[in-house]
Amino acid sequence: MPRFAYQAYAADGSARAGRIEADSRQRAVAQLRADGLQVFAIEPAAASASIWTRDLFGRDRVNDAARLAFLREFGTLIGAGLTVDRALRLVERQASAALKPVLADILERVIAGASLSRAMAAHPQAFSRDMVDIVRAGEATGTLEAVIASLTGSIERRDAVRRHLASAMVYPALLVLMAIGTLVMIVVVLVPALTPLFEGSGQAPPFAIRAAAALGDVISTGWPVMLGGAALFGLGLARIWREPGFAAARGRLALRLPLVREIVAGIELGRICRVLGTLLCAEVPIPDAVAATRPLAGNRVFRQALDEAGRRLTEGGSLASGLAGLKPHAPSTLNLIASGEQVNRLGPVLLHAAEMHETQTRQRIDRLLALLTPLVTVTIGGLIGGLILSVMGAIMSVGQLVQ
Repeated sequence: MPRFAYQAYAADGSARAGRIEADSRQRAVAQLRADGLQVFAIEPAAASASIWTRDLFGRDRVNDAARLAFLREFGTLIGAGLTVDRALRLVERQASAALKPVLADILERVIAGASLSRAMAAHPQAFSRDMVDIVRAGEATGTLEAVIASLTGSIERRDAVRRHLASAMVYPALLVLMAIGTLVMIVVVLVPALTPLFEGSGQAPPFAIRAAAALGDVISTGWPVMLGGAALFGLGLARIWREPGFAAARGRLALRLPLVREIVAGIELGRICRVLGTLLCAEVPIPDAVAATRPLAGNRVFRQALDEAGRRLTEGGSLASGLAGLKPHAPSTLNLIASGEQVNRLGPVLLHAAEMHETQTRQRIDRLLALLTPLVTVTIGGLIGGLILSVMGAIMSVGQLVQ
């Protein structure tokens, strides 16, 4: 049975806090009122599951696939004319096990009078802040159906790019893993077996064998320190990854790398143009559409540009002038936006720009990966081949000394 954490006032005016088990939020409030308590805050109690009761495979977490399925089904039902509560009821029946209790709580909040965005904001583990902000903008402008469809399409395209990258990186990753395994075998097994051959021969081992032996000694004696340092570095990086200053530095660095900046800019521009164009075609006012699109910008440089565009629009400026900060990364897109504003067809122009950026980004990713695979192959082959040739040369020299 669900548990709820509550805060209430007793009949004597004193504050009370605790937990109660009930079938629903309304039942919990009714039980507390029957006990003479006036409830002013009640929330689902956080589950304190131990590591033994949690799903080790992550099936108790709301993943991207579950969120995408919810948005797709919910948007379809809203577009068919159903109310928000009826659509939530129908989606809840087919939701995943992890998402079902979340949707049940959202439905209770909506029935109690809360807006959909406010109910979603109560579950940050299931719905991120940018999703909540976009839904809130759709509610404020009366275009919830268009906003949900735009958000769903944006997530689908982002996942498609991610899957494309993951599948394309399988072969280079296998090459790297095989190279690491080969190097480990040479350093750990072959080099220690060859080193004693040179001790009584009066000949110094080749440089490759000396370097491999030194590397093996460092790994064998210092692996706890190396492993602990790597773990601390990973924890520290995860801690500061989303800090504003570090995020801004990451965004600027990504836009300076020669081969990466075009892909990052293409992904961001495709997403921004797609969402903006969809909202404008749904007759959402431009300032509201820009405000709804801003949370979707993953790179801080593009997010700051959208902030500036929002300020310029409130002052009577144009969208193209507000996005002037993106001119180094997208001059042709800004020209398209300016042309669309002049002919009053900004929505269709933005959708055309989104298709252009999405196509170019996929082609650039394919070219980058096509270049990366032979580079990795040649580099790893040269490294392992050179090491093997050095070892074979050392074995032959020892054989000649023996003769």
